[in-house]
Amino acid sequence: MRIKVLFKALFLFIGIQLVGQEKWTCYTDKSELLMDNQIVLGAFEYVDGSLWVVTDRGINTLKDGKWETTNRKTDLLKNQIGSYMVDSQNRVWIGSGSPDMFWSGYVTRELYKGGVIIYEEGEWKPTFTKEMGINVPVINKMFEASNGDIWIVASATAPNQGLSAGFIPKVALLHLASETGKWTAYRQKDIPCRECNFVKEFYEDESGRVYFIAAYGIYYFEEGSFHVIEKTDSFNYRYPSMIISSFKDSKNNMWLGSLPLRIYNYDGQHWSAYTNKNGLKIKNGHPYGFLETSDNKIIMSSTNGLYTYDGQSHWVQEKINYLSGNSFIDNKDRLWIPTMKGLIIRDGDNET
Repeated sequence: MRIKVLFKALFLFIGIQLVGQEKWTCYTDKSELLMDNQIVLGAFEYVDGSLWVVTDRGINTLKDGKWETTNRKTDLLKNQIGSYMVDSQNRVWIGSGSPDMFWSGYVTRELYKGGVIIYEEGEWKPTFTKEMGINVPVINKMFEASNGDIWIVASATAPNQGLSAGFIPKVALLHLASETGKWTAYRQKDIPCRECNFVKEFYEDESGRVYFIAAYGIYYFEEGSFHVIEKTDSFNYRYPSMIISSFKDSKNNMWLGSLPLRIYNYDGQHWSAYTNKNGLKIKNGHPYGFLETSDNKIIMSSTNGLYTYDGQSHWVQEKINYLSGNSFIDNKDRLWIPTMKGLIIRDGDNET
């Protein structure tokens, strides 16, 4: 059985594929969900078969047809959630911290301790950033490398939150070495590009090198220090770049979508950048995400349509009005395209 989850506003739709039919069930806040005025960060199926839906204010778990809620009234202290991940040991990491913007957080003194709360063997265990080497209130992003090391982006502001002029936030990269179990905090002075603490995505290549994709540059960590990716004839990173989507294909190539519309790619050896010169329509272009077809074609979903990569250097646009999110391909090889006017489903030459 394969579960599909679609999110929009305050509703959760779960489609369960059955033999010869598809059954859709709609869950709302009336179904004992924590969905009222909340942002859904994502969902995953846990090892015990339960479905976890993570929002910025709590966690909803569905098991044996019943929903349960975990929030600040139970195990998450006062903090709101900014990020999450499931590691290789099936532990659930919840990154939390202050729920407020800089102004309300500092001025009204409602700034809560930032840290991670780890779910392991039925118990929640908190670890605050102060114990990791730096006292900051928000966990923005988390990543586990193939060797078991943990990387965490911690800062004084929520992800994608604007900063007032003249305000320099406290930001750090936190590293947990799996061999020693010790945390190391890396600050701005340790990183080779301006404001590169604000990491939006992580990527690990086949050699185990971990890359950090930030608004003001891409760099990697190797032999105890950081190294920035320099400009080349085929790669020019726009400063700043707001990375809003990422995708790792079947060949472990990394694809990044940014605003203004630009696509970055790493094939394991070289970084490349694609702009309007490569067929992208920058005006009203919002890169929702990427997918890979059964014949290994890469398709990017954008506000102004679908873009298919030709395998060389060009993106071919299929204009679709009011596209509202990332498309995906199901296990029947059907293409699902979400638009503001409805859902388009393509099955070969047939379209519904």
